Amino acid sequence: MKHRISRLRIAVLIRHYTRIGGAERYCVELTERLAERHEVHLFCQAIEIEPHPNIVVHLIPKKREKPRYVNQLEFSRWTRLATEGQFDIVHSHDMVTHANVQTLHVPCVLSRYTETTGGRKILRYLNTAISPRMLSYLWLEKKQICTQNNRQIIAVSEFLARNITRSYPDIVNNINIAYPGIAVSQTRKSLSTIRQQQRSALQLKEDDFVILFVANDYKRKGLLVILQALQALHIPQLHLVVVGHDRPEKFTSAINKAGLNDQVHLLGKSDDMHALYPIADALIHPTLADTYAMVVLEAMAHAIPVIVSNARYCGFSEHLTENEALLIDKPKDPVELAKHIQALHNDKKLRKKLAKNGREKARSLSWENTLQQTLLAYRKALEINN
Repeated sequence: MKHRISRLRIAVLIRHYTRIGGAERYCVELTERLAERHEVHLFCQAIEIEPHPNIVVHLIPKKREKPRYVNQLEFSRWTRLATEGQFDIVHSHDMVTHANVQTLHVPCVLSRYTETTGGRKILRYLNTAISPRMLSYLWLEKKQICTQNNRQIIAVSEFLARNITRSYPDIVNNINIAYPGIAVSQTRKSLSTIRQQQRSALQLKEDDFVILFVANDYKRKGLLVILQALQALHIPQLHLVVVGHDRPEKFTSAINKAGLNDQVHLLGKSDDMHALYPIADALIHPTLADTYAMVVLEAMAHAIPVIVSNARYCGFSEHLTENEALLIDKPKDPVELAKHIQALHNDKKLRKKLAKNGREKARSLSWENTLQQTLLAYRKALEINN
């Protein structure tokens, strides 16, 4: 007999409550929807947005920024003391030892070892033996991903669920999947107005072909190979808008070397991505490792055609066909990227087809679905009390 969920008292744990970053944005969207039906308390170290009026905010002290692993250990300890025995559900989006529901957004630390072979694996183990940072993360993760007290693990994609179960096979019956959702409220007219305003601010012409790149780790998500592809194409009307939390100055020399000073626009982090998507004619995401890639889903929801790494590298690509996106087989290959960019630049019909089909795909994924799958995990976690 399933535990019927009425109004729950829920603690949500995340160090940074913000819409910047895929995991953080996922947490915000889900937590706001939970707060419409349940009593929600947020435990965080920093909050950068105005929270839902129903959310009670508890700031957890942050004694140090670095080393980060020490801060992670302290966040786990302080949230355990603050929530123990006080809530029906303790739901964490961060690495802690004690939550009875854990949403994981990134691959397991242990998979660095379980998915490596030969001499490289031996070297990693040897390096870990003398690394307090890695030992701390491995200890935290072992405490986090377990079946104690019917703990439920939520993965944001099948890609990530497989990664977790390969490293922690005992958790297989406690794994749930809750995809990120999407919600775009702007009308076509408002999106067109935003597009004109943003292009004017960057001194871009209407006939310029603008490619959007969004990431919080420019190198790992493929910025350097994009620059190589643009250099090879040598099309002055191609512009790349780079958005996300990183250090743009690290890439200025590569941009200068490629002769792309006038074509690459480094904007840094943005608090409102919905105001930036309309600027683009395409989005490119040659990631080497993404458990989901919300940026791809959001671009599709804005009817923007996308170029994205295939399912080997990106969890969301498991749900895409060649009629919905241009899939990259070799994300490190600038020749392949250049071919895809040129195809979109030259073929208006292709752009329209991918934009239309991508938007329909995005419409099938909603935050309401995410909420329902999360509540299902709550029911499972509460069954121990029946």
